[in-house]
Amino acid sequence: MITEIRHIIFSNDELKLVFQSVPLEGFDPARRITRIQVVEGPPPSIRIQTEAPGGGARAELEVESYQLARLMVAYCRDKKIPLPKDALKTIHAQGDALCFSIMSTLG
Repeated sequence: MITEIRHIIFSNDELKLVFQSVPLEGFDPARRITRIQVVEGPPPSIRIQTEAPGGGARAELEVESYQLARLMVAYCRDKKIPLPKDALKTIHAQGDALCFSIMSTLG
């Protein structure tokens, strides 16, 4: 049996693009993201600090790992990055980035 393992690293800048392009309940994409902080787990989560357009009110949003997984899968689909449906998918912190690991069995 052959096992394939892939790692997709989402840098801090790429995480900003994820939240600006994939809808997340409770997050207004018109808000400017001022900071994303990766919080090591297990399971990992992230804190997003935002600012209203024009330098208005600031807010902070915590995103749990189950929400991150859904967002990352949707983002990969949007960017046409192939993900096997039946693969094991995990997320872990890697400094100020997130690592999305995909493990699938071939054959």
